[in-house]
Amino acid sequence: MTRIILIFCLFIFLSALSCQTQKIEFTKEPTVIQNPNSSTPLTCFVDFKTNIEFKEVTFTITESEREFQLNYTVSEKTKLGFPILLMRPGTNHYIHLEIVAENGEKYLVEKELVFQTPELPTDKLEFPKITITKSEKNNETEELILFNPRRRIPLTSSNANELNKTFGMLAIVNQKGDVLWYYRSNSRISDFELLPNGNLSYMTQDSKIVEIDFAGNIINQWYAANRPEGKADNAIAVDALTFHHDVSLLPNGNRLVLSTEIREIDNYYTSERDKNAPRKRQKVMGDVIIEFTPKGEVVHRWKCFDHMPAERIGYETFSKYWIRRGFPEVIDWSHANAIVPLPNEDAYLVNFRYQSAMIKVDKTKSEIEWIFAEPSGWGEKLQDKLLQIPLEGWNWHQHAPYFTSNGNLLFFNNNNYNARPFETTANLRDCPSYAVEYKINEQKKTVERIWDSKVEGENSIISIAMGRVTELPETGNVLCCFGALLAEEHLDEMTWFNRARFPQWTMIREFTRTSPANIVWEMRLTPRNSESNVGWTLYGAEVIELNILRNN
Repeated sequence: MTRIILIFCLFIFLSALSCQTQKIEFTKEPTVIQNPNSSTPLTCFVDFKTNIEFKEVTFTITESEREFQLNYTVSEKTKLGFPILLMRPGTNHYIHLEIVAENGEKYLVEKELVFQTPELPTDKLEFPKITITKSEKNNETEELILFNPRRRIPLTSSNANELNKTFGMLAIVNQKGDVLWYYRSNSRISDFELLPNGNLSYMTQDSKIVEIDFAGNIINQWYAANRPEGKADNAIAVDALTFHHDVSLLPNGNRLVLSTEIREIDNYYTSERDKNAPRKRQKVMGDVIIEFTPKGEVVHRWKCFDHMPAERIGYETFSKYWIRRGFPEVIDWSHANAIVPLPNEDAYLVNFRYQSAMIKVDKTKSEIEWIFAEPSGWGEKLQDKLLQIPLEGWNWHQHAPYFTSNGNLLFFNNNNYNARPFETTANLRDCPSYAVEYKINEQKKTVERIWDSKVEGENSIISIAMGRVTELPETGNVLCCFGALLAEEHLDEMTWFNRARFPQWTMIREFTRTSPANIVWEMRLTPRNSESNVGWTLYGAEVIELNILRNN
């Protein structure tokens, strides 16, 4: 009796195995196709046709150091086939298919496909050196970090501005620092995000918002109709002077974006360091917050000039930011760099770098609800909007406000200058940059400092531009992108006002949410070699998950 049961079980097992390995007939044999779009060279496609109706396909990709799977439904097949991505450069990848028929039967395809990815660019202008300098992370599960390297040649070099602004890149690495995907554009990229539909969105220096798929194909794009560069081909015009820094996709499908306007103001400042410098009529750039529909129709516009004191300037007002972007003789007043829609509220938070301020705006009333900033210079009308921040908690030239899972405000405090014009700035070495978290009581207008990532000694660094912070959901740790860092070997030569002449570099760190914070992971972007004057900076970085990916 036992023998009969064993034979029966063996029969069932073999039958199941036969079902799993049965052959499938193809009317077009599986074939690897190199991505014809050269903007994403590490991507290929697999195309095939069968004599059965199928609903899903799983690709298992193996190479010497990794194995992972990509899962697709039949509806995700493109004209070229199914996209295969997240492969390391300069490596042979072996691709196996498992097809699931409409009736649930699974077919393992015997044919093995091979794709060799190209090497990364070796030119010092085309790609940074990526180094993992610390890792205490569990490497069993592969983590994907999306970021945007920005080429940075010192502005004193010949043609530096043109070389800097015409280089745009998005890249994905894992926690080992392996490059798994990258995309190149011909305009510097600022904000980017992974969209709910699985595509990527990014903003360019030439005032475009672009949506692409992971094969680098442009799906949609919009441009500021009044930008200096004029009309953009195959893009939807939006009634705006510029798009800059940041854009957010709203639940209703509209986009909330930072734009600007120019106003001529009499008797305006000509210096941020000399209080008694002669004044004159100046062209001044101020921020405008715009919401527009997918068709480009503007449905909301909020102008900072109408709500904030234009006489309140900050350091870098005369930095030529807008002059380098095609606006001659225009100075920079408010310099917003982030727009954050608030969930479950008809409101948003705007971050103003030069104002060292974060301002919550009631969108329905078009009114300021509160101001998170150093309190001087706001005028009598806005005094009741100021949050009560302790002196030791003042933020300076900050970036990337982010609301955590418990509703606290987390942001990257660049901590630059530690002063407003025409006060004396703090010593550059005394202004380390860090992530910081606050709990805000909106009713009482008070704030409480909860956590920061300050570290001592050689781990303390100074970021003079950009920066981004995000909370990692599984651990509660904070991923911190440091933007543009000053090289330690040049600090003794630098001041706040000559730093543009020197090289810059960048890094990403993951911090524990402990006091003191611990660095558990660190990645650095540096020049290809020590002789190179090509530095690298970052606008941002974040951990992403792709719904097509399944790790073994």
